[in-house]
Amino acid sequence: MERTTSSRGDELLFGWDPMPGIVSIWASHWGNVLIWQRQGEQVICTRSSYRPWLFATTLEDAVHLGSELQQDSERAVMSYHELCGPEGSYRYVLSARSGSLLEHTLLLGASRRLGRQITSLGSLDDTYYRVGAVEQYLMSTGRVFFRGMVYDDLLRLQFDLETTSLDPSRPTGYATR
Repeated sequence: MERTTSSRGDELLFGWDPMPGIVSIWASHWGNVLIWQRQGEQVICTRSSYRPWLFATTLEDAVHLGSELQQDSERAVMSYHELCGPEGSYRYVLSARSGSLLEHTLLLGASRRLGRQITSLGSLDDTYYRVGAVEQYLMSTGRVFFRGMVYDDLLRLQFDLETTSLDPSRPTGYATR
């Protein structure tokens, strides 16, 4: 059912971008996005982009960028936005031109800071928190699935194929060469 009134609370919960009919999104770690929208009887696909981001408790692992790390800049190689909250909480949103650049930069900074090779942001305890690429895109753009659609507008086919072996003559499930 389409809402006719909107409040700030509704926008935070239901998104603030009015793009209607989004039925699927694919987003990459690089910042590329494909959006499928239902428009009447047709489904169209458009391309978009976003700036990959994550939450951080500190900026320590990015300070080696110097002037390339800027506050609230969409043009910077890497930028941050400070959130409210106590020390030790996820007070920063860090973003970069690509998710790979963001991760590589932070891993390099953490390795320098700790004096040992760091290969995963997950190994840094609770320093960073990242959601999936689709969620990053939706959260940063304020777009949502199914805006302006009613239940009868949805069409879906789900196909689930499960196998236990690539070689039906082998019960172990291992493929042979």
